[in-house]
Amino acid sequence: MHDFSPTALQILHPHTLHAPTAVSKAPPKKGIYGWLFAPGSLHVPDAQYARTGDFELLYVGIAPKRPSITGKESGSQLRSRLPAHAKKDASRSTLRLTLGVLLAEELDLALGIHKGRLNWGEDGEDRLTRWINTHARVAWTEDETPWVVEDELLAHASLALNIDGRADLFSLELTNRRDKARRAARNASKK
Repeated sequence: MHDFSPTALQILHPHTLHAPTAVSKAPPKKGIYGWLFAPGSLHVPDAQYARTGDFELLYVGIAPKRPSITGKESGSQLRSRLPAHAKKDASRSTLRLTLGVLLAEELDLALGIHKGRLNWGEDGEDRLTRWINTHARVAWTEDETPWVVEDELLAHASLALNIDGRADLFSLELTNRRDKARRAARNASKK
């Protein structure tokens, strides 16, 4: 059993869960966030997910991303990053792309090129946003080096929707489904 850092514990067991519609309340600071979902709302493997109230932690992300090798850091902050997941489109959010792939049949979603960007289309993105508002909550905490905490959580917590660097069957299947959806969307746009 890993002894999590205080910042990681704030994501694993947050004191406050926010509705996706409240992401504008996030501070304009660096930090880490966690997306929690109602159990059974997504077809993910059974695991010991961190639980807060009626929600399970399935995804973590950071703002800004890890600095480049040269030390260059993006200007992304929690307040500017979280709306991409909560209400923008799949071209701006890997989480929305992943959720759309998992919910494509249930929400009648088809990935395509819309207004020059790869996403679920205006109606599809609206359906996905409504689903997120119903089934998800978000927690965040400020941190000057959020990539350190993200690495800790990715290494030691069960997070079904974080697939980078993983090789379990579900993450491989999800990677393949996302790649297939992207290819189909790009091929359809060429016709």
